[in-house]
Amino acid sequence: MKLLSKSALSVAIVAAMAASATQAESVTIDPSLTLTYKNYYWKEDNKTKTTSERDEWVHALVADFDTGYVNDMVGAVVTVGAADSIDTLDTSKGSTPRNITNLATGDDGKANGIAGVQQAYLKAKYKVGEVALKGTYGVKKRGYELYSDSGSRILAASTTGLDLSASGYGFTVYGAQIDGHSERNQSTLNADLTNKAGKKIDKLQIFGANYNVAGVGLTAEFAKSTDYLKKSFFKADYSVKIDDNMSVDLDGRYSKAEEDGSLYATKGFESSFINLNATLNYGPAFVGLGYNKTKDGDYDNGFFNNDYGKMNSSLAGWEDFSLEDEKAYIVNAGYDFADMLPGLKWDLWYAKGKDAKNVKDFKRREIGSYASYAFDGQLKGLSLSWLHINYRAEGTRNGAAVGGLYDRNVNRFYLKYSVSVF
Repeated sequence: MKLLSKSALSVAIVAAMAASATQAESVTIDPSLTLTYKNYYWKEDNKTKTTSERDEWVHALVADFDTGYVNDMVGAVVTVGAADSIDTLDTSKGSTPRNITNLATGDDGKANGIAGVQQAYLKAKYKVGEVALKGTYGVKKRGYELYSDSGSRILAASTTGLDLSASGYGFTVYGAQIDGHSERNQSTLNADLTNKAGKKIDKLQIFGANYNVAGVGLTAEFAKSTDYLKKSFFKADYSVKIDDNMSVDLDGRYSKAEEDGSLYATKGFESSFINLNATLNYGPAFVGLGYNKTKDGDYDNGFFNNDYGKMNSSLAGWEDFSLEDEKAYIVNAGYDFADMLPGLKWDLWYAKGKDAKNVKDFKRREIGSYASYAFDGQLKGLSLSWLHINYRAEGTRNGAAVGGLYDRNVNRFYLKYSVSVF
């Protein structure tokens, strides 16, 4: 609770910065300050006793300040937040392993609140003819095809670095260099990238391009963490409009990961996957099918230790369906109830994996549901959502347990309320 008081002080500081910006002589376009309160309750039952259970009720206060672009060229973004426990399991007690994931865990096994700056970065843009140039530098939540900072916890992870892009004539080319990160359940503003043994990784570099024309999209991206892991990613997508109420989206993806130096534990490691998807959209509803095949090794998605990003596949579910030679399938559907109850949406999916190499008695399946409701009117800014996962997986490799194979029931409830101060 004390941390939320500290957050209120941080909010006041950000508000003062905002007031100064709006009173300055230089032209600031559309500065904004948004306050968000979050309240999450997560209940996760460990059915196989091989992974930890969770029972967390936490809340957080976050302030986002954006200067807009001064003279339509430069600006800054600052996000501060704090999170604390309302009622969370003590991990030092009980016969079943327990885990705290939204907050830090103290030496006594209890949840410790976290607080700090989630984002603090400069931004700039400039247009040359039909080409738009953009750049950011600092601490921010990033998202690319091969790397994305985790936003699944009550306070998001972030990374420190530089981002540049140029867009025009249907093309976008971009690049980024990342040399530090902040974990999703820690107060640290910036920490070194390391491998699992704690040795420093100098940087993560990302380069990519995409092209869009007449409903066709093409994307290529390459990423490399120094002396550790390198990856490539390619995607082609196509959208077909059948009539005013119906369309079909198609996409195919390919990615390859390879060991790239002495900091990676498995010499000669490589793995790749191919992912094919088709989605039929009909009015407020959709139904989709997806297929994923992994080969040459278990796909490794982490560019550094505690990189919690998912592989860029429709089969990146509760766990990635990405063991060597695993064939995985997904059927999903969703409906937007805008005509009956505006703000209500519901998505469902079923995924199944089979044929993982050298995994005895391998089985894997996931049943999932995500329902959300965004209020309007006087309660605009308030949203409620519920994630339910029923995950079942089993199998051993050379008599030992395989990561990601266990049974788990997941229920996560989210309440968010955002207010625009200006």
